[in-house]
Amino acid sequence: MTVAPIEQTLRSRTFAPFSGARLRGVWFDAVTPIGHFAGTAAIALSLPLVLLGAWSLAAHYELVAPQILPGPPLVLETAIELAASGQLQAELLVSVMRVAAGLLIGGGAGLAVGLAIGLSRTTEAYLAPTVRAVLLVPSLGWLPFFMLVFGIGEALKIVMIAKACFLPMMVNSFDGVRSVPHKHREVARMLELSRLDTMRFVVMPAILPSVLNGLRLALSKGWQVLVLVEMIASAAGIGYLMTWGRKSFQLDVVLVTIVVIGAVGWLLDRAALAVQTHATAWSSRSAG
Repeated sequence: MTVAPIEQTLRSRTFAPFSGARLRGVWFDAVTPIGHFAGTAAIALSLPLVLLGAWSLAAHYELVAPQILPGPPLVLETAIELAASGQLQAELLVSVMRVAAGLLIGGGAGLAVGLAIGLSRTTEAYLAPTVRAVLLVPSLGWLPFFMLVFGIGEALKIVMIAKACFLPMMVNSFDGVRSVPHKHREVARMLELSRLDTMRFVVMPAILPSVLNGLRLALSKGWQVLVLVEMIASAAGIGYLMTWGRKSFQLDVVLVTIVVIGAVGWLLDRAALAVQTHATAWSSRSAG
């Protein structure tokens, strides 16, 4: 009388992981993230696909002159040719190196000034109004002056990018320092930490989210200014390639560079956002 219940219990425990309900649950857990990603990708690609379709129709029926709006097949062929020859990668590498140099110089200076005026009311009173007034002048307004001072060589591009990267880093660093909770400073005083240790263990971790957000904004601004200055005064870079295509009436080259500039800018922003999210994950966990 007791064998059947025992056998039934063992069978249920042995095959429980393979039961229909359990398998459906495992399948649902595995498929849900894939379905969510596919749905997000479909939504993100919907507008580009609509624009691509409108572009194809306009080019096919010559609603716009082919000299002005070449069709997608010709643009794709040009992109493949530029990539195969290595010219596209070479020009893009020049541009990326310029942005890296400008971000390092301008971003580093912006971080230093933001910390200085954030930590000292006296420094803020003397320095902040002038710095903000000078840097709020648009980049195009400074271009003629910078061209006279630095010429049209490589220094001009680096200075323009550094100028664009400086303000976001300065503002976000300043805001980060001023938003450090007062209780954190009180704890540092209670522990009798030195000024250096207070900066290292209290201020810098607290302002990290603001600094990384400023870095992301600075990268975006630097990339935009880079393309602008390369179009005006440059003999290399992705912006120069766009200008060369326009001057030689090769609108397919212009469209290729537009797509590349947008795609690379988006990738740089996503990379900066990923770094920011990973580096500041602890703040969201502590807040929760």
